[in-house]
Amino acid sequence: MPNNKLAKQNREELASLDAAALRAQLTETNKTLWTDTFALGKRSLENTARLSNTRKRIARIQTYLRQLELKETK
Repeated sequence: MPNNKLAKQNREELASLDAAALRAQLTETNKTLWTDTFALGKRSLENTARLSNTRKRIARIQTYLRQLELKETK
């Protein structure tokens, strides 16, 4: 169950950020995904689950950004 606790902590962390910080996190996470994808191609990536976790984190960040956009339009 420690993994669920970590996931909840990550979601709470993202929910507390503003739009600019979320965009910075998105940029950083996209760079991480690109680097990991490149490492996978070179066969130097040891933890391949990191790719799917990074994609999920990108989706979460985009979801929180969208929620903030919708709040601003109301």
